Amino acid sequence: MKILAIGAHPDDIEFGCGGVLYKLFKDNHKINLLVITKGNVGGNSDERWIEQKKSAAILKASLFYGNFEDTDVNMGRELIQVIEKTLNKVKPDIILANYLEDTHQDHRNLAKAVETAARYMKNILFYEVPTTLNFLPTVFFDIGRVMPKKEQLLKCHKSQVYKTRVKNLSIIESAKSAAIFRGYQNRVKYAEAFVPQRLSLELLLKR
Repeated sequence: MKILAIGAHPDDIEFGCGGVLYKLFKDNHKINLLVITKGNVGGNSDERWIEQKKSAAILKASLFYGNFEDTDVNMGRELIQVIEKTLNKVKPDIILANYLEDTHQDHRNLAKAVETAARYMKNILFYEVPTTLNFLPTVFFDIGRVMPKKEQLLKCHKSQVYKTRVKNLSIIESAKSAAIFRGYQNRVKYAEAFVPQRLSLELLLKR
């Protein structure tokens, strides 16, 4: 299968679905990443893009850039067209993206644009990040065997590891705590969770 993960900023994807992506990569599915901004408000854009490339390299992923400014991702024709252009190029079987309810406007606007751009796609799943609100997942993925790889992907974003806004809390610890919580809900040790816009059960036949 061809997978397209979309994130507003470098490290969104790895936090939200890095475990799933690594598992799918190891199962010989093709991973594609579309990162809308280079995260210049949260750090140095050149440094953050180098970090994003390192993460993509682990997944042997094709990496696309949306060419938007951090904190200025507006829902509109330009954003929708960037996503549509990537969809036409990749032709993904599954789309993973930021969830609709979030305290960060870039995440909210990206999710709305994905809904529009991918309106004819069968499989759209929204993931959570630390700023996500009111997230009630109904799809879970056991990442117990690949949790160390998810951590490795996040560690590629070394400039962001301690930018959680919580004293002495790293993004690695935050991601692990989230995975334990979602794992408990799914009766496993570690899991990633998703809210589906649409999910076709025929996906199981492609595995």
